[in-house]
Amino acid sequence: MNKVKLFLTILTILIAVVPLTTQVILYRENPVDLIIPPTIADLLSGGTDDLATADAVNFAGMSFSLPTLIDDPILFQNGTIKLVYQFTNPLDGKITINSMDADIVCIDHNFTIGNVFIEPATLEPNQTIELNVIGILTPQAVEHITKYHKDQNSIDTQFKNYSVDLTGIKITLPYRKLGPIQIPNQHLPPTL
Repeated sequence: MNKVKLFLTILTILIAVVPLTTQVILYRENPVDLIIPPTIADLLSGGTDDLATADAVNFAGMSFSLPTLIDDPILFQNGTIKLVYQFTNPLDGKITINSMDADIVCIDHNFTIGNVFIEPATLEPNQTIELNVIGILTPQAVEHITKYHKDQNSIDTQFKNYSVDLTGIKITLPYRKLGPIQIPNQHLPPTL
């Protein structure tokens, strides 16, 4: 009976120690990667330029496409900007997009011209939907555009402080490429 007890004790210790020892040996050059996966570490450190312009992201060993802007942004007379994205749920379960918040920034002058939000949406597995994202110009945006982009038909922009809540998981990026927003002078609201 003592031999069986001793054998089971040694077996239990080996089951716990061998995989852990193997992982420590494999990650001996960079032990932080043992605790924090590289993808998460990259997001925590602010992301990379590649992530800011990427069309797809590898997360937890799975690759999925990010929402794709499908139409040119439309600026309305009331100071709102409509952005239409297409997004496909790559998972086997439902995804709820609870929120999306970001500042819209003029790249040339690092000036915030507005912010965006989205109404919540739920996607079934492998479902593709169009997401309508609404941007609202700041009161200073018209003045900035009139002063610095008077002779231009568009303004090159990016999202700053980009944050998305997917089914309770919040993903934040310091910035994400947005691209040009067409701003013909006849569409600028006189005052906001």
